[in-house]
Amino acid sequence: AAQPTPEELEAMRQKEEEEQKQREAQQQQEQEQAQKTQSSADQDRPRENIFKTWFDVGSKYYEGGFEDQMTKREAALILGVRESSSSARIKEAHRKLLILNHPDTGGSTYLAGKINEAKELLLKGKQKV
Repeated sequence: AAQPTPEELEAMRQKEEEEQKQREAQQQQEQEQAQKTQSSADQDRPRENIFKTWFDVGSKYYEGGFEDQMTKREAALILGVRESSSSARIKEAHRKLLILNHPDTGGSTYLAGKINEAKELLLKGKQKV
């Protein structure tokens, strides 16, 4: 059996490299297609409200950023209560959310501040219970 010449070896090496590049490109395309399929499936399905499922807090999931000046509507959405809720219900929703988001237990100070601001805004003007 004759040994391949250096030119033949080089041609074989280049052919293998080209085939490897084609396989990698095909794998990349398959991964991108799978990601597109997954992301479109995620967009079709509504987001699960884990707080309602696990902690019985909030019937609607509040998506989106915060307004510059908090309104009663936004405060009610944050706490998961109605604007006209009783003081006791507001305080209970505040307590449950703050337990989940307290900075001492790894929660965000920003979110804790927003939760507190929402409670204060909704309780402002209500009589003590």
